[in-house]
Amino acid sequence: MNKKILTLISIIAILLGFAGCSGKPEKTIEKFNIIIIAADTLRADHLHTYGYQYQTSPNIDKLASKSLFYKYPYCPIPKTSASFASMMTGLHPFIHKTKPNRGFLKEKYVTLAEALKMQGYYNYAVVDNANLSKKFLFHQGFDEYVQVWNEIQEKEQSTPFITDKILAFLDKKHDEPFFLWANYIETHSPYVPPQEYIESRPDGRDFSKVKPKIIAGMRRTINQKKIYSEGHYISLYDGAVKYLDSEVGRIIDRFFQKGYDKNTILIFVGDHGEDLGERNFFFNHGPLTFAAASRIPLILYIPGMKPRQIKTPVSNMDIYPTLLKRLDLKTPYPVQGMDLLQPVKSRPLYMMGQIGSYAVVENNHHYIKILPIMTKGLGIAANHLYELESDPFQTTNIYSQNTGLALSLDKKYTKYFQTHGYLNKGKTGEGEDKLSAEEEKSLKTLGYL
Repeated sequence: MNKKILTLISIIAILLGFAGCSGKPEKTIEKFNIIIIAADTLRADHLHTYGYQYQTSPNIDKLASKSLFYKYPYCPIPKTSASFASMMTGLHPFIHKTKPNRGFLKEKYVTLAEALKMQGYYNYAVVDNANLSKKFLFHQGFDEYVQVWNEIQEKEQSTPFITDKILAFLDKKHDEPFFLWANYIETHSPYVPPQEYIESRPDGRDFSKVKPKIIAGMRRTINQKKIYSEGHYISLYDGAVKYLDSEVGRIIDRFFQKGYDKNTILIFVGDHGEDLGERNFFFNHGPLTFAAASRIPLILYIPGMKPRQIKTPVSNMDIYPTLLKRLDLKTPYPVQGMDLLQPVKSRPLYMMGQIGSYAVVENNHHYIKILPIMTKGLGIAANHLYELESDPFQTTNIYSQNTGLALSLDKKYTKYFQTHGYLNKGKTGEGEDKLSAEEEKSLKTLGYL
């Protein structure tokens, strides 16, 4: 039996969970439209609503004030392919096995789009990271799947292109419920916002003199400009955040102007953050699992639901079961994601970084373990523990005063990893991993190749 047939069987399992299959009178389930605006490489703590000292996000802040605002959301891995695979399936990367980058979203899993399509939804996506290419099967369940890198020439063109596509879609008359997924890549390196969005930041360190260090991103720009001020590149990143906010603001305005707030669930979320020089790792993401790369924004607007702030740690893989539950559907198999409307305080969130680092967030603590290759390369300690509420920017490592707690979190992660594993040597994906010229150009621009 091939994997696509197994997928269909799993979708049928979803439908069997629908209330009407019990033999009792069907209850009316409102099929809300669903919009997910996903910002690639947007760290939560560079949004003003998440405590950033600079005002970079007035429009996103306004949406947060009308929504369920999650203060401590995390990704399960700070890389695009695997993180979005978790969002679309509700599964942890150790279960779905999608590679961090250029990883296939396996056909045997029922994606959010597939589940919604079986409920009569029209599914439309505009994606701007070639790691989400049809080549890697992220289009499963979508009626239209716009790959931005095939439509534009330069990264600077992508953000307004996406916004215009979304606004045009929202301006259409829809006779059926829809699922709209927009993936912006504005805040991914290279940071190239319009000049009017760039504001000066304190110079910070001259990172050419920092030893040891790892400069993992922006190297082409650094080599061209010969500018080594931390603040210069933070100003560029913040400018990208502010520009993204202005474009998202156009969508939010249209959302309320057209009355979508009455019948549409709107989610603003990230796939992972970005290290901007913290702990001597510059302008990239993946190897480290501190809050800079792992803590993401998550804002959930549900029509008729009173806004509130939720401090319980959650994950972007929680989006999948949350949306299915709103449609009174069961997940087709056990998932690690949980309902965002009923977050569990004592639940551990396991995060894996590349090069063997990892982290666990549970209750009010964030534990990080760094392996020797990175501790030596960055000149940092191997063990870290931070409190979420009192130290969200992770300035005070309390590991030495709480070694017992840290050890217990470390044991939990080790057991979880040993139980499930992640990627075995050899074949780790499906299909033919050959990129088109446009995909290769996009991935080179973003620093993946």
